[in-house]
Amino acid sequence: APAGAVAADDEKAELLRRFGDWHDPVRAIIGSVGPGQVLRHDVYQLTDPLPSFHQGRTALVGDSAHAMAPTLGQGGNQAIEDAVVLAHHLPPDRDPEEGLAAYSAARLPRTTAIVRKAAQASRLMQLSGGPAVAVRNGLIATVGRLGPGLALRAFDGIADWHPPQRTYAAGTKGGHRTRPW
Repeated sequence: APAGAVAADDEKAELLRRFGDWHDPVRAIIGSVGPGQVLRHDVYQLTDPLPSFHQGRTALVGDSAHAMAPTLGQGGNQAIEDAVVLAHHLPPDRDPEEGLAAYSAARLPRTTAIVRKAAQASRLMQLSGGPAVAVRNGLIATVGRLGPGLALRAFDGIADWHPPQRTYAAGTKGGHRTRPW
């Protein structure tokens, strides 16, 4: 729907129109929602990556840095990865601006690739023409029959992420030895 769109009558009725003929328990779940409890929010995404996720001593993480379509379920995951990488590049004895630049350099390629994959999946899910939808649904069904491993290959490069390895000596903080990553 276009930005700012609302249902003609109410959002619960709209959900029932769209999903009321789906399998159990979809209709029951929608039916259990009280009046006024269905919220509709516009979804925004960045189509072009930012040139950097930091400026000076300020960093962006998560959706503020790389808002993406929700089709891959990666928004929150990428925010957590951002936090891990940011912490990795900001040890107590390092210049913060240098660490922030390293954070941006480390995260931009990965998040840009995932934003693009999410946008591709979004375009595929939003197909509306009869023949295109039939082809899409047929391909998805075929992939599902060939094995879940084939479908999961779409997450190669996403779900196999590992946190960065510490490349500096462990230090102390407050008299206690800090833990290595």
